Amino acid sequence: MSDEVPTQPDDQELLPPPPGALLFDPSAPIPLDELDAYGPPDEESPSRLPQVVLGMLVISIVGFGAFFLSAGGDVDADAASSELPAPPTTNVRPGEIVPIPRVDLEGRVGARIRVAVRVLGRGGISMPDTTVQFQIESGNGILEDDEIRTATEGVGETFIQLPVEPGLTVIEASVPGSTIVPVRILASARPGLAADIVIVSGNGQRAPIGELVPTRAVLRVVDGQGNPVANAEVRFDVTRGDGIAAPSRTRTDSTGTASAIWRLGLVEGPQELTGTLTDAQRQVRIAATATPPVENLGPGRAVPGTLEETEVTVRPQTYAVGGSHVCAVMSGSLACRGGNERGQSGGGGMNYIAITTGSAHTCGLDAGGEAQCWGANESGQLGDGSRTDQSRPASVRTDLRFSALAAGESHTCGLSGGGVPLCWGENLSGQLGDGTRNGQTVPRTVGGGLVFSAIGAGWNHTCGLTSSGNAFCWGLNSNGQLGDGSTLDRLEPVLVRGAVSTIVAGRAHTCGITQGAVLCWGDNSFGQLGNDTNASQGQPVEVVGLPGAPTHLAAGAIHTCALVDGGRAFCWGQNFSGQLGDGTTANQARPVEVDGGYRFTDIHAGGAQTCARTADGAEYCWGLNQNGQLGDGSRANRSSPVRVSG
Repeated sequence: MSDEVPTQPDDQELLPPPPGALLFDPSAPIPLDELDAYGPPDEESPSRLPQVVLGMLVISIVGFGAFFLSAGGDVDADAASSELPAPPTTNVRPGEIVPIPRVDLEGRVGARIRVAVRVLGRGGISMPDTTVQFQIESGNGILEDDEIRTATEGVGETFIQLPVEPGLTVIEASVPGSTIVPVRILASARPGLAADIVIVSGNGQRAPIGELVPTRAVLRVVDGQGNPVANAEVRFDVTRGDGIAAPSRTRTDSTGTASAIWRLGLVEGPQELTGTLTDAQRQVRIAATATPPVENLGPGRAVPGTLEETEVTVRPQTYAVGGSHVCAVMSGSLACRGGNERGQSGGGGMNYIAITTGSAHTCGLDAGGEAQCWGANESGQLGDGSRTDQSRPASVRTDLRFSALAAGESHTCGLSGGGVPLCWGENLSGQLGDGTRNGQTVPRTVGGGLVFSAIGAGWNHTCGLTSSGNAFCWGLNSNGQLGDGSTLDRLEPVLVRGAVSTIVAGRAHTCGITQGAVLCWGDNSFGQLGNDTNASQGQPVEVVGLPGAPTHLAAGAIHTCALVDGGRAFCWGQNFSGQLGDGTTANQARPVEVDGGYRFTDIHAGGAQTCARTADGAEYCWGLNQNGQLGDGSRANRSSPVRVSG
């Protein structure tokens, strides 16, 4: 059978087809999707016209004009047509419009950005010279061209002018007259660069000296078109009046605002707070007037020395772990080690029989209940009437005597004769419990009329325990650390939803012992509640996995430890510095036993370190040691107990 096709003269009529022949008109266009289904042409077939072999039937498409097909006999046209193979469809990708890139578009308000797509036929074949239409489905962007033709590789593009206000523009791209599904492209206009800072509220207020202004200072950062800018750094500085603003540095929220609490200085008259947009070095000045002080006659009133002269019995507390320092009383002599950048490891005053440590300050009681404090004092936590750090013990300014003290990050509390609670220092979260957010440099009574048998302080919250086993807490409650089932700050004591006989507090969690178990509540980001989860709890949950009844309890910043019957030590929570003592630095959401097989008589925690003592008086510590607070003569962190030297 020859492959040659005989030619005919141009003026010769074509012979009629034999009976049964299948007619085909090569001048008719072949549908693009069927053509693409056979794949791209190769060098052997530049015409891209298919050749199909079906049994002994050969179809050849050549030249132009009509032609006929014959299999050597009569052929039923319908039957022959039905037997022709259809374009393959198995695993063939349908046509589509692909955005370039395949992610949502984004630009600053008013910007001109490129909108590009690639058009593909069946099987993923690029389709050049294809019309693509663009239209705005929603939003305020403006298209430069709403109809384009694709170039080589099937790519076509236009541009969109984003609106001058932040928002989303939805663009639809389609191929008219095809079955290809249109595609939607999202273009977001985000605010421009931070350009200015403006006052929203808090200007021109009045408040007594040393008190908070009634309304927070609120600022907004905007771009060149006045749109709010999120995540811009703002700094707050008191530039007149020697007051305090907190936070001193922050970032704007999603509405472009940043705010600060402002406590006025101790001088009457004009005072000033400056807000600075760091990126653009733009500033605004917020004014306030400090008025004469007003006597507080409600809960939290100042306590004169003659108010209560009841004799007190000081409960010994001879060991305490602070944020980065450790103090111990031995034979009436106080010794501290570790961090001393604020004077917190000073001491050298009275013969103390009870001590407590905060983040960077220390306090002690003598046998008669007189209180002295030293170290950091920016918030008045030393209680000496000033806000000046002290490297030597300073007497708390009251004639009252205390049976117990507890120190938080920047505040201190104590129990006077009869168990009346008093607090002083920082109070932005209500941790003094006097019904206000005003800091105090001398003791003030806690509101609510309660008396306590024990008191404990977290970083920004405080808890007291009544003789009947009821626990009350007050102050910061962002993680549920007050245990009242809410996350609302409390300016006076609220009842914890669980009875305990011992209470301790960490940075943002609280724990207590109850009927042979440990209950914890509050922040649980690192498993410090010990209930085998990382979910924070607004009311007490039981620690799981302790092998015996707890006898002692201690809370560091973000970890917790307990001794069980027999003196075995178990810890849980954050372990970045080895503060759990299990030989690792892996966080634990349930108790793990401290290495070494030691039997301890007491245990103490603070910051990211833990210490415990044995019956023979040996002292062991583990965890963070950057300031030498573990007492082993080094500055290396320890993930297992090391004996304190000397």
